[in-house]
Amino acid sequence: MGDMANIVLGSGRQIEISPDSDLRLNLAPNDLQEVAQWAVSLINSKSEVQGFRNFGNDKIVVDNAQPEYIDVDQSNSSFRYGDYLIKIRKTLDLSNRNNKIISTLAKAKFENTPQYFGHIEIEVFGKSVEFITVYEFIEESEDGWTWAPKKLINNDLNFTNEIASICASMHRDLKSMACDKTLDFMQVTEEIKTQIPNNFSLDANYDFTGYPDPKQMFEIWNSKSRQYFSNLEAKKSSFSFSQTNNQMTHGDFHVGQILKSGSKYFVIDFDGSPVLQAEMKNSWAPRESDVAHFLTSISLAARVGERLNKIEYGSLHSVVRAAQDSFLSSYENQSKALGLNPLNLDLVSYLQLRQYLFEIIYAVNYLPRWLYAPIISLQQELGWANG
Repeated sequence: MGDMANIVLGSGRQIEISPDSDLRLNLAPNDLQEVAQWAVSLINSKSEVQGFRNFGNDKIVVDNAQPEYIDVDQSNSSFRYGDYLIKIRKTLDLSNRNNKIISTLAKAKFENTPQYFGHIEIEVFGKSVEFITVYEFIEESEDGWTWAPKKLINNDLNFTNEIASICASMHRDLKSMACDKTLDFMQVTEEIKTQIPNNFSLDANYDFTGYPDPKQMFEIWNSKSRQYFSNLEAKKSSFSFSQTNNQMTHGDFHVGQILKSGSKYFVIDFDGSPVLQAEMKNSWAPRESDVAHFLTSISLAARVGERLNKIEYGSLHSVVRAAQDSFLSSYENQSKALGLNPLNLDLVSYLQLRQYLFEIIYAVNYLPRWLYAPIISLQQELGWANG
């Protein structure tokens, strides 16, 4: 067990906040709404409470609004509270990666992320780490797993130019940020392969209605994984890796991390990849990793579009290639204009293929119905079209 702190809710009831050995905060669902209210009240008061640190900017005005739970990600419990988004961490991050990046981007006046209003840190294991953060709530927004499939179905690829420009600007603004330079980014593949089990089973009540059968998808992976790793190793051995473009990156830059509201796009969630160990998330990585991840996610978004529109899987393959080429070309042009070094395109290609492994690991361990997206995309990429 970790350290313990107590919260006195508005109702006068006291609850205990104590992370387990994996830094998970097992807050009762019925308490979360009151915890969101407590956080806003504490930030506005600018006072200190034992066990917590309080950071706030302008006063948060919620009037008579009540926090409304919204299901937006698996890493946080999120509430809309008036004009604000309250994120309560389910698992603590000792690196404070998210808040450090948000702070860096705010100082650089980066305009394509929701406005930050304040946060509360909890003291644990001798460190003060992010617990609850308050952001601007982006009205009438869609995440990229909603808007991107529609764009691809309609062959509307203008989004690639704008997001490439945003990505390059983000990389410029993060370039000076301190990060751990002792870890070898290229060794990650060997370390994470063990996260895929030899056997895969589903809970009898697991609902994958409307999705390809995850067990069948895993069987395809099992039959083709040796070929996949052979292709991956061939790509890796075809170039020499340089640390020229290593810096702090977004770390999990896919279409789902891009909100669209009207004609504007917002980058969110700087926690890093959910399949990496905490220490790796705070290390430097090549800019190519963000670029490659976004390229892979275009393919995954196409699979979502094909499923939702009930068209044959792989139908959007040529659209995917055009969108990926457009994004990559736009990013290279914009990064050059911003004074960034050229990309290593062989490294991009390797990391793009490697990202499918990350997606499969994530699906097997957290979201089995998602397996279809990386597996069917690999069928297209590596000629597995007949399984």
